[in-house]
This record gives sequence, C-alpha cells and structure tokens, in this order.
Amino acid sequence: MLRLLRFGLAAAACSFALEARAQSMLDEVVVSASRSEQQAFDAPGSIDVVGRSRIESSGPQVNISEALGLVPGINVANRSNYAQDLQVSIRGFGSRAPFGVRGVRLMIDGLPQTLPDGQGQTSQFAATSTDRIEVLRGPIAALYGNASGGLIQSFTRDPSATPELQVGFFAGSEDLYRSSLQYSETRGNVGLVVDYGALSSVGFRQYSAAQRDHLNAKLVVANESGKTAYIVNVLDQKKGEDPGSQTLANFQSTPYKADSSNFSYKAGKTFLQTLTGVVDDRDLGGASTLQTRAFFGSRQLDNPGRTASPYILVDRVQAGVGATFAMDTILMGTPGRLRLGFEAEKVSDARTARTNSNGVPSGAISRDEDNIATSQGVFVQSNWSLSDQWSALAGLRASLVTLSVKDYYLSDGRDGSGSRTQFGLSPVLGLTRHISQFTNLYINVGRSFETPTLNEVIYKESGGASVNSFNGGLSAARSSQIELGVKSKLAAGSGVSAAVFYTETKDDIVPLRVSSSSATWQNADTKRQGFELGGYAQIGGGLRASASVSLVQGIYAERVSILGDVQTAPSGNRLAGIPNDRLSFELVWGDAKPRKSGGVATELGLEFTSVGKIYANSSNAESTSRYSLVNLRSAVSYPIWGGALKGVARIDNLSDRVYAGSIIGDQESKRYYEPGAPRSYLLGIQFTRPI
Repeated sequence: MLRLLRFGLAAAACSFALEARAQSMLDEVVVSASRSEQQAFDAPGSIDVVGRSRIESSGPQVNISEALGLVPGINVANRSNYAQDLQVSIRGFGSRAPFGVRGVRLMIDGLPQTLPDGQGQTSQFAATSTDRIEVLRGPIAALYGNASGGLIQSFTRDPSATPELQVGFFAGSEDLYRSSLQYSETRGNVGLVVDYGALSSVGFRQYSAAQRDHLNAKLVVANESGKTAYIVNVLDQKKGEDPGSQTLANFQSTPYKADSSNFSYKAGKTFLQTLTGVVDDRDLGGASTLQTRAFFGSRQLDNPGRTASPYILVDRVQAGVGATFAMDTILMGTPGRLRLGFEAEKVSDARTARTNSNGVPSGAISRDEDNIATSQGVFVQSNWSLSDQWSALAGLRASLVTLSVKDYYLSDGRDGSGSRTQFGLSPVLGLTRHISQFTNLYINVGRSFETPTLNEVIYKESGGASVNSFNGGLSAARSSQIELGVKSKLAAGSGVSAAVFYTETKDDIVPLRVSSSSATWQNADTKRQGFELGGYAQIGGGLRASASVSLVQGIYAERVSILGDVQTAPSGNRLAGIPNDRLSFELVWGDAKPRKSGGVATELGLEFTSVGKIYANSSNAESTSRYSLVNLRSAVSYPIWGGALKGVARIDNLSDRVYAGSIIGDQESKRYYEPGAPRSYLLGIQFTRPI
C-alpha cells in the first residue's frame, strides 16, 4: 500500500506540469458529494462530470458506456447484449455481477434506480435528454446507502425558455437504427421536457437482436419558495436476444457465434419497466432548505433461459420516500452546512417459473415465490469551512436492510422461505487542504455496507447443486476505505486530478457456483487498491485533449474454493472481472457548436482506449489479453430553416480488433467470454428548432 501511495503521489506531483481534457470538468456543477450544488473542483472527493456535449459526441446515445470512457476508476463494459445490460464497476466494486449492476448506486434526477437490495440496471438512463452525468468514487459514496461502492447519477436537461423541438436519427452497422423525438417548453412557472426514443438492431453476434422504446419526461413547477419536479421514465424492451458467453476455444475460433443452447432455447429478456416520481425542493428561509421525494415503479419481466428449465417471469412493484433537511450552522465557532435525512424503500418481486419451450412459457408452474427487499436509512452530513486553507466533511449513515423469500411452491418437498435483516453503520470523514485557488488536496476515510442482492440469496447449495431456497447464511460485506487525491487547474482550459485508494473488505460477496440459470455466493475477505489520473487541456490551434489512467488491483485476502468450475483461489489471487489497467485518450479539433450566431461548426475527434488483462476466474488460470481500440468521429453543425442541423459520423474499432468486451467471472462451464463489437460505422442527423 505504501509503495502504491508513493507512486500515486509522485505521479500526481508530476501531473502539475501536464497540460493534459478539453472541457473543464472541474468547473462543472455537481451535487453528488455534498447533496447540494457546488463546483466539482471544490467537491471533497473523487468526482467527475460528463457534460451534454460529450454525451452527444460519444455515439448514438443508447448506453451510458459511450460517454463514460474518459472517467478514471470506472469500467463500463458494453457487452452489446441487451438481455444482460451493461457491466459496471467502480474501483473494482460491482465486478462480480454476471448481469445488471451490483455494488454501485444508480440515480436519475435524485430518484434511486438501484433497488433496496443493491441491484440495478443502466438501461433506464435516457441519454438523449440527459444534461450531465456525475460519477462519485470513494468513501463519500457510502452516505448514499447499501451498495455504494460508487455512485452514477444523471440529470435530465431543464426545460427550454421557449418551445423547442428536436428530432434525431442514427443508422449504423448491423442494422442499428436509433430515432428520438424531444419537445421542451416553459409557460409561466411550468416547464416541460418530453423525450421519446426507439432502438432496433440485429446485433453483431448471431442471435443478439434487440428492440426497445424509451420515454423520459420531466415537468417542473416553480414558485417563490422552490420548485417541484415530476419524473416519468418508461422503458419497453420488446426484444432482447441473448447469445450467451463463450469458452476460450469458441471465442478464439468463432467469436461472434451464439452459444448453441442459447440459440436453441431462445434465451433472452423482454420487459416493461416504469418509474414515476416527484422531487420537491423548498427554501424555508434563513438558508434552510428541505427536499422531499417519493417514487413508484413496476417491472414485468419475461426471461427464458438456455435450457428447458426454467422460463422465469417476474412481476415487480417498488416504492420509496425520502427527505433531506439542510441548514447553516456554527460548530465550535466554525461555520458549516448541516444535512439530515432519511430514506425508506421497498421492492417486491412475484417470481414464477415454467418450462421454456423455445422461448415460450408452457406447462405447470415449477416455482412460485415472493422476493422482498426493504431498506431504511438515516444520515447526517456536515461540511465545515475551517479556514481559507482548510475545509472538512463528516457524515454518518445507519442502514437497515431486510431480504426475505416467501415460497408458495411446496410440491418439491422443500420450503425455500426465509428472511434476514442486516444493519450497517457507515461513517465518513474528509479533510481538504486548499493550497491555492488552483489546487486542492484531500483525504477521505470511511466504511461502507453492502448486502447481498435478492438474486444472490434466492439460491443455496444443497447436494452438490444450487437449489431454489433462501440462503440466510450470506452476510453483508463491510469495507474500510481511504483515498488521497489532488485537483488542480492549470493554464486556461487545462486541469488535472489524481487519486490513490485502498480498501479492505470483510465478508465480501464472491462466487461459490455461477451457472447460466442460477448462482450461489459465499463470503470472503478481499482487498482493492489503485491509482487514478485524469487530465484535460486546450493545446491551441483548435486542438484539445483529454486523458485518463486507471490502475486497479483486487485480490483475495484468504483462500477460497469455487464449486462448479472446481477451482481454488489462494490468498493473493486476483478477483475476476477487474481490468488491471485502463488508458483512455481523446484528441479533438474544432467546436461542437458554432462560435458565433449563424456560423458553421466542425469537429473531428480521435479516441484511443487500451484495456489490460482481466482474469476470468478466481484461480487466475484464464484471462483476457490486452486490447487497444481506435475510434474516429466527426460532426458538422449548420444553421438552417430557423434552427440547427447537425450531422455526425463515427467509425469504432478502426482496426477491427477481436477482443473480449466483458467477462462472466467463474462461470462453471468455463464460458467466461463475451466478445466486443467489431469495426462498425455510424451516421446520424439531429435537427433542433424553436417553434
């Protein structure tokens, strides 16, 4: 650890001489670290902001993975499999997830997109109407509750002052079609944004077609004492074919072919997901504010597997409420800002299973149960200005999470019901040294709390196989974290940030047996450490550059045995699914928007990404190879018909590199590998006009 800290500090010190990202993320407004608006540069932690222009320039605006490539410390693996969603890990947290997102908190417009048990999906992020995305890493994220190894939070754009219509269309390789229609206006004290998008693709792999529709809407009502935002998010995935993962031999010989069983049994996922919520911000006077929020959601899921059994059906209902009160305060003569809050959430899944007859449910019910998760949390957080040179943060969160299963299918002779409640305290302390108006140095320490997800406790080992039964012996993971970081503004339009971190986790949640239809889990101690560096610069002559480097090492701190794949991981072995290193670089010439009214804007971009070895299993017997990708992009904006017309073109994976885009760690049939996309082309057009 000391060697890593010395390396990180040396690199950070050298970085002060760098002119290394073009749009200043340090000057962006963020809310994640302190739960109130402040400059990212002043936020007491490792936080990056991805603005609207980067979201637009990064691709067809289908997945958040397009826009997050330059953020240090995060790995968003786009497996191009809409039946499984993106793999997301922050500083190694979340790497265990065979599908969906675990260990990382997701939020949209202040409303949680992560369930009370810590499971989430990124598919509901509507990139076409997203104004910015914040990524918070490190101990401060623990104040957001269960599964907060990090936080990804997006914010829908504000309504326009005058009526505005935007139409977009993208067409690309593998019959990718992406269309969007967006309307925005403000009348009096009421503003509205409505964004509808449609996606269809046959996919670059055999049997990987997808089709989905997405609606994201925000209605804002303002008055003298504050504002109220009403949020509606609806995602309808009508098709999501699952080609499955591959063994090393199959990946090397036929990387884009579907697994034969996935194809034969029509494995995949379709669903209709809704979330409706309200966020009310009130100014109480005297520098006191109150935010209240409430939401309700549902999800109907059809999930045929890769065998005749099972065909899973889930009918989900979720709801939650929360409030945060903030006020100025004086503590021992030191001015500060105090925040008190609570959150309560519940999700209930009615889960059934039947026989999978080539993608159609048939026969008698073979599983019938309710999976329920509830969480309650209270937190206090205070930020103090100790002097012109020093500021501090202290916070504490208490979380109570209950996971339960009620089994109604008893004809198999086994009652799989069960329940367990786990309690966690998450204290956080941080100190920032404001060396100058251009440089901040910070240190944060804290403890985080992560329970198993419902999907991790509804199966347990019995008789050498996983069975449908509550696993009450699986405990919550408890992590102790420390990070040391620096942020610096250099010349105009240039800046750099760096951080080193170290985490010890007691009773981490790691694989016991991972199969295609189920997985069982166990507790083991682990460690994670790493270094992050990000920079941006205006080079001159219309050129600007951005870069990030991430080094992450996740290891077992004790000996672990994995079933199914029958392997042993001695203490010191690497955790599966975590890239050893990741380097991203971008060089851009021109402007995304015209410099003057009525002008033409042209932008050309070169993107480079290099990802290091990723171990595929805990024995470290198999791993991916390092791969590097080069992408090219261009955009032209032109005023016409009283509005602005923008055309974009992209070539991704210019060298047509075959590589493993994601890993299913410790899969018992050694089908670890999911290929990334080959060379692909994209053309797009977007027209925006006041009406």
